Amino acid sequence: MTVERIPAGHRDLLDRLLHTILTTEMPDGRFQTTVVWCNRDGDDVLLNTMREFQKARNLDARPRATVLVADPDVDRWIEIRGTVTVAEFDPIEHLDELSRRYAGRSPYFGEVVDRDLAATEHPVSHRLTPARIVTGPVASVPSAAPDPTLPPLATAPAGCPEEATIPRTHRDLLERPIRAALSTRLPHGAAQTQVVWCEPDGTDVLLSTTRERRRGRNLEADPRATLLVIDPADGSRWIEIRADVTLTTTDAVEVADRLARGYTTHDRFYGGVYALGQRDRETRVTARLHPRRIVCDAIHG
Repeated sequence: MTVERIPAGHRDLLDRLLHTILTTEMPDGRFQTTVVWCNRDGDDVLLNTMREFQKARNLDARPRATVLVADPDVDRWIEIRGTVTVAEFDPIEHLDELSRRYAGRSPYFGEVVDRDLAATEHPVSHRLTPARIVTGPVASVPSAAPDPTLPPLATAPAGCPEEATIPRTHRDLLERPIRAALSTRLPHGAAQTQVVWCEPDGTDVLLSTTRERRRGRNLEADPRATLLVIDPADGSRWIEIRADVTLTTTDAVEVADRLARGYTTHDRFYGGVYALGQRDRETRVTARLHPRRIVCDAIHG
């Protein structure tokens, strides 16, 4: 396993008080993606949660994770995938340190949350050691032409009986041009968690990608994904959507154009965000996320 170093030009993303997005693997193979408190120890990321929380149980059973931190002001982010071990230091002292860092007060039990919660919630600290680091934005893939051997995609139906409903209280997070985090499964099983644009469509959520990009290939191999959108003004307010995904080329460029108009000053994707000639070198697809489980907000807001 090759352990990577955090680039000097991206260390600030972990040192600033930005939303840290943690993706772990659930027992059913889906990904859980949530917001966590963390700090940095060299190239390792130090995380703190409660033993009773699902993310801690996930890490105990499947000790690998992916962390994503994005700059809220510019299109710049860092993704760290790696192995996870229980940290060697006192988790309560670490939690109090993070409380001072994020909340400006400590101890956590008594100053940030009710003191009585210390009887039922027990902190645990984890060390995420990088195995792969990706920084963004990622440039367009310079392929010569779409692969003619790729099989055709099935039509993506809108809605289905098993779908969870996006709550009205959080639908604005999907309607506003807030950059989201999408987690898909890489060939070796780890989560790829990267920044995406999205929009709601009835009970579904739409994203745009290509069949040539890594996330597109991930979704063709395992059509499940988890999407997290955080309120920029309140890190304890977010929506997590675990979904089944269908891909379609129908109207894919039109969806990309609509997302470009929502998230940028460009009127169209090709010829605006990307060079016009890139359209002939990739297969643009729309990923339609069919929600299966929706979770909103931090346990302690």
